[in-house]
Amino acid sequence: MVESPLRTDPTDSDFRSLREDNLLYVDKTARIVDFLAAGKYLLFTRPRRFGKSLLLSTIEAMYSGDLALFRGEGGRPELAVYREGRWDWPERIVLRLDMLALEAWEDRLAPALNEMVATAAVTLDMEGLYRHTPRDPARSLINLIHALGRQSATVLGTAKIVILVDEYDAPILNHMHRPQGAVVRQELADFYGVFKSLGHRIERLVLTGVTRFVKAGLWSRLNQVRDLSESLRLHDLTGFTDTELDVLWDRVQDHEPPAGWSDLSREAWREWYSGYRFAPSATEPLYNPLAIMYSLDEGTIGEYWSQTGHLGVVERRLQVPWHPMEPGDRDTLSLPRPAAVPDYNLRLDWLDNLESGTSPEAVLAQWQPGQLVPLLYQTGYLTLTPDGRLVPPNREVATCLSRILLEPWMAPGTFPRALECQARMVAALQALDLPVMMTQFNALLHLIPHQRFRGAEAVACHLALELAVLLSRGRIRYLEGEKSGGRGDADTVIGWDDIVMVLGFKSGIHETVMSGQTQIRDRGYLQSVPQEARLYLGLAVHTAGRQVDAWLCQGYSPRGTPRGTPLTHRDAWPSHKAELYRRWAVASEAPPATPRPGETRIY
Repeated sequence: MVESPLRTDPTDSDFRSLREDNLLYVDKTARIVDFLAAGKYLLFTRPRRFGKSLLLSTIEAMYSGDLALFRGEGGRPELAVYREGRWDWPERIVLRLDMLALEAWEDRLAPALNEMVATAAVTLDMEGLYRHTPRDPARSLINLIHALGRQSATVLGTAKIVILVDEYDAPILNHMHRPQGAVVRQELADFYGVFKSLGHRIERLVLTGVTRFVKAGLWSRLNQVRDLSESLRLHDLTGFTDTELDVLWDRVQDHEPPAGWSDLSREAWREWYSGYRFAPSATEPLYNPLAIMYSLDEGTIGEYWSQTGHLGVVERRLQVPWHPMEPGDRDTLSLPRPAAVPDYNLRLDWLDNLESGTSPEAVLAQWQPGQLVPLLYQTGYLTLTPDGRLVPPNREVATCLSRILLEPWMAPGTFPRALECQARMVAALQALDLPVMMTQFNALLHLIPHQRFRGAEAVACHLALELAVLLSRGRIRYLEGEKSGGRGDADTVIGWDDIVMVLGFKSGIHETVMSGQTQIRDRGYLQSVPQEARLYLGLAVHTAGRQVDAWLCQGYSPRGTPRGTPLTHRDAWPSHKAELYRRWAVASEAPPATPRPGETRIY
């Protein structure tokens, strides 16, 4: 399970150095045996900084013949792969290629691939057998594999080698905002196609990366690769489970914390770093291993993955509609709402039709939700819920998304205050204290400079409110923007406890909260909400000059019929939540209703 003393180095992803330095190691070796038994050509994808490099480093060590790293010598605990006796310890030559270090420019990829192959030859002491470097990277790789096979046959008695490719898709991801991406993908397809043609030289091929592309594209020349990324049996191959974190937390309690540590808690770890699910049928969430290790090393909770594991091109794409803000920009939130996604594979062939002179900004602007949602899922910004929907996995990622989308609107240095306003907004919403919620909402809107707010009031309001809800993680369990109703789309629908609220935003002198409430009622917004509740509310909000100047809240029956009398910003708001139930709900003491199947939850 959790091996070695409580000494960590979050930057070290090399298995050998972790074991030799007797650093903290969560034992995944038994799961690795299951993984390797699944086939000859294997693909495993996870977000960046989620343990993939350590996975390959461990596999490399398992083929090295150095049993001392596994059987507990030198004061190191014995690992499961040695203890269980299911691995035969075959010694093999291992060729490891790290694609993350490559430059992805069209005119520099081939030389970079050649240099990588030549460096691998030097690392494996093959200078004498591998003297000539062709200009064609595929030919360079063929020559090296043949040379390694001959060397292996002489030294180890087998002509087969093990090949490990780390971050196979890095050149593609680094190039997704440029129109020359088709050239990069074609060159990589030729390079990886070598593995199929030299299958007789390969005992096992393992590729790791972030994204999964449809096989008709990049994998057309290596179509026998088995993708185990969504395997339920191997769901926890990287990342930490709750059981592993329980053991780790107990280990933390057994040690005197270093000076300067703030109070960590098991609940804080779960709120900030858990929530990842990579298989549609997975029920147990995983923790981000990088974030946990940094948290242990620093002794506090922080945004560790969002500082080191994010993908810059994703952030640039999410900000395209908002920064810079111009009047007339579309008023829909760029972040996809929680929704069922039938296909998680990423298609990039639509980029092939772009003209060569297309600017990076123009390329990013053409990403549609159908292409963006799988990308956000595979890069770790969204994750699966047990009912198959996509939401931010935890508070760290939700904060990262809020920073990406909201900070460009803010005056410099005000984003921390925006997060505070968002937290108070959600707390007030849960308590049904709408006056406090609106006060915090206005405080948040006032952080947006006037020139950005002007002409885009609806955009700013949707963005601020929906990101506040996303940050709540677990307290608000249903969120959907532009929710399709019986005769139109509601601006935002929020559900928590046994309450459902439909919000409509109005602005301008010709719109009022009464017209907003009429729209909520007449267009049947509440009738399409996939969650049962005791209390159904319609909240119409009018904004003017970077603030909410009027609002009106009305109770409804499940069929959308007004119930009781409404309350406005001018009325005295009840001091107890129970008074609102008596005013608008069917009954005040009934237990919360059971969510309907398929309900969207934010975990």
